[in-house]
Amino acid sequence: MCSPTEISLFRFDKRILTVAITGALFSGLGFSAASHANQIEEVSVTAQKREQSVNDIGVSASAFGGEQMENLGIDSAVDLGAHTPGLVTVNSTSGGTPIFAIRGIGLDDFSPNNSSGVGIYTDEVFASNPAFLGGQLFDIERVEVLKGPQGTLYGKNTTGGAINFITRKPSSEFEAYVDVGIGNYNAKELTGVVSGEVAGEVLGRVSVQMSRADGWQKDVDTGREFGGTDRAAARGQLIFPFAGNGEAIAKVYVTTDKSTPVSPQVSGLAEAFGDPSFAVLNSAEDATRVSVGDLNVGRDESGHGASLNLSYGFENFDFISISAVDSYDREVVDNYGGSAAAILDLYQDNSISQWSQEFRVVSAGDGPVTWIAGINISEDQVDVTDRFDDSFFVTDSVASTFVLDPTDVPVQGWDLLTASYEQVTRSYGAYLHTETALNDSLNLIAGVRYSNDKRSFDGISTNHDDVYSFNDTIAELNDSSSESAVTGKLGLDWQLKDDLLLYANVANSYKGGAYYGAAILDDISWAYVAPEKVLSYEAGFKATLFDASLQLNGAVFSLDYTDRQSLVTIIVDDFSNYLQFPVADTTLVNVPESKTQGFELDMHWLPTDNLTLIAGIAYLDSEVTSAPGTADMRGIAADPSGNDMADGVSQLFVDALAAPLPAGAALSQSPEWSYNGLAAYDLPIGSDLNLRLQTSYSHSDEMTAQLADTNALSGPVSSWDAEAALSDTAEQWRFSAWVKNIGDEDGETYAFSSFAGRSFYRQMPTIYGVSVKYNFY
Repeated sequence: MCSPTEISLFRFDKRILTVAITGALFSGLGFSAASHANQIEEVSVTAQKREQSVNDIGVSASAFGGEQMENLGIDSAVDLGAHTPGLVTVNSTSGGTPIFAIRGIGLDDFSPNNSSGVGIYTDEVFASNPAFLGGQLFDIERVEVLKGPQGTLYGKNTTGGAINFITRKPSSEFEAYVDVGIGNYNAKELTGVVSGEVAGEVLGRVSVQMSRADGWQKDVDTGREFGGTDRAAARGQLIFPFAGNGEAIAKVYVTTDKSTPVSPQVSGLAEAFGDPSFAVLNSAEDATRVSVGDLNVGRDESGHGASLNLSYGFENFDFISISAVDSYDREVVDNYGGSAAAILDLYQDNSISQWSQEFRVVSAGDGPVTWIAGINISEDQVDVTDRFDDSFFVTDSVASTFVLDPTDVPVQGWDLLTASYEQVTRSYGAYLHTETALNDSLNLIAGVRYSNDKRSFDGISTNHDDVYSFNDTIAELNDSSSESAVTGKLGLDWQLKDDLLLYANVANSYKGGAYYGAAILDDISWAYVAPEKVLSYEAGFKATLFDASLQLNGAVFSLDYTDRQSLVTIIVDDFSNYLQFPVADTTLVNVPESKTQGFELDMHWLPTDNLTLIAGIAYLDSEVTSAPGTADMRGIAADPSGNDMADGVSQLFVDALAAPLPAGAALSQSPEWSYNGLAAYDLPIGSDLNLRLQTSYSHSDEMTAQLADTNALSGPVSSWDAEAALSDTAEQWRFSAWVKNIGDEDGETYAFSSFAGRSFYRQMPTIYGVSVKYNFY
């Protein structure tokens, strides 16, 4: 008899099986055409800690070389999602907090003390917080996106996947280039690099980047601009030999960001308050128009860090040590409420730091068994002061606009809600990954990992007001937690033919527990949320066809999710006896059981020497199969005694919590369909020049940002881009003209319930520009 888990493997939608079988049959037939001089340039990756072609590993992965990233205009982490089937990347707030999800697994809580189910690495150093990516994504050699649970190869255990950013390393030959660009909104960007021999065998590389742009949003009343860019970053690297058979790579970096935050738009305020002075900037109007007024909105962020990678080759194995420290400070005032009134303005004063040490041993030689073993130790600390300003409630006269009986609500008690806390997380891990050649074409993959996470949280939430001179402690928590887990992976790689790899694997993984890091009204909202666990099944193929001019990759997967850490928002609509508008409350909970399944297919084809075609598609079916109940809604239900609200209001919350989240609801960050395509044509001009004409398109279906929140549905999002680039055949210079979002699409990229309404962020409108890159040899 099959177990429920085994049965779940056969529940794929017919569309999944159709695409998968069609792709496999097409690949298995080994179609060949007339001999092609054009062959796809292989991208070498170190996803499995050895340099391999991305098409030779039994892992669902996408890889982008540095030149390809430049052609696609990928200059931020958020840009990756548009060109990677199955990957969702969005900014959850004003542009400073990227959120990643792979196959519906990632992060929907943007609190600074929570980490994603998708592991983010820069030069093999794990980023405990997405903020550490700020300003680092330039002068990049390649990016690797691995899908599915990871842990037997990496320093950190992750449930959704891993994204590896690999910077360009110092070169033995002198290399230098400058890349200058200008665009609309007075945009200016400069990247400069110098690399080569420093002294003897010591090599060095210095990379800098600066970018400036005016805001693309304008306040409807004051004319102030928002969404402007003001960033700078620098990176220095040294490579030097030691001990005769070893190498050290030392890196330091600094970043600054003084950009002007993007503002959301908001709908519902005027209807709720019956006051037309509240500008209703809804989806039918211009995406560039916002209402921020004279609110003190701004950003002041900076980061720095250093790492040292040591490697030494012994006779039978290689030893690697990776040491790193990182620090990031952030002060942001964000118009989170989306209006010119100080309603839910978000003040963030965060200090984030981490250090990590990894030791790894990699087998050498050509035997039938290869292995990788490692241990990892890390600590990250988050010091947070976050405030929600609700000073709109300061006077009874204003409160009476929307409260029928102002005595039901302690008006002054809602002015400023502050959360201050320190969280320290210590993680330990040990892993072993093996590959055993069962015969000439069949490899057995087996890996195991032990993880231990210890986390402490010490915080206080206060409600205070400078006018009324009060400061009330409304929540306090001093707690610690510890958990450990053993996870692993088992798979088979079958090299059916030289140009066809089939693979299948089963893996489980976990993400450590968390504390909800938002400003809250009740101790229980901060209480510990248990670890989440994933059991993954995957099968796929990688086919190299038409004399290596066509690469076709596909995968089907099924993921069983236990105790998913999710934001859940409860909305109470009927306040007719108390308030004239809906009220929403949000908390972090464990969703007992959920599931995702789907398929991905991507193609890279060179039909001729001059034409390049790239396409990708992903289908994702996600659902909550066992929903949390009323008792799991930590801190949402108001105190029945009337401590927080009037008794009747509290009862409305209790009633709404009777069925907080129906089974069958889609998971957050899980669009059903997403796809992308690119066509590029290289046109030789004489014997010395080349003109590259390129156009690309991406689309992602609608998705939700938070469970149970009807206001959190956003999308679909589409973008049509184009570029024309002229270069010399010696690749000494390149001139390009580009445009993004040609159709001026204004899709909503992120949405949520805000005070008495709905806030939503939208796509940046059409942007265009030119750039010149010159290489000095």
